[in-house]
Amino acid sequence: LFLLQRELKIIDKLLKPIDKNLLTKKTLIDRTFAIEDDTRQFSINMVLEHLEIAGNKVKDVIEALSLEKEFEEEIKIENVKPKQNVENQYESFKKFYEEYILFIKSLDKKQSKKKKKHPWFIEFNNYDWSVFMFMHTFIHIRRIEAIIKELK
Repeated sequence: LFLLQRELKIIDKLLKPIDKNLLTKKTLIDRTFAIEDDTRQFSINMVLEHLEIAGNKVKDVIEALSLEKEFEEEIKIENVKPKQNVENQYESFKKFYEEYILFIKSLDKKQSKKKKKHPWFIEFNNYDWSVFMFMHTFIHIRRIEAIIKELK
């Protein structure tokens, strides 16, 4: 959780000086590691929405695996793409991560035997999925930085 919380503080620091009107401006960025070509023209709010949608899915997976239950739903990249680009996305994003952190803190600290495959990687247990949340956020911070660079 420490690493994820650090990344969330970086997002706060990056967004603090940004004009709120620019958060919804779609901006084409250069190719970036682990970012699909068809998603290179996002706004900052779209990145935040993606992180929230994916985060909710990961939370559901972690919850099921922590109870040693199968997570039946197939996880697909296309199901976690942003759809709205709304003005208040940053507030929604922060609220989700506050709830996610409380959720993780409430779990027993044991790794599940049950696993669920990530669409790009191997099968993860509940702990692996929680580590993925940090890595996923880390990757998308680079995307937010690239958008900010293009906005200036």
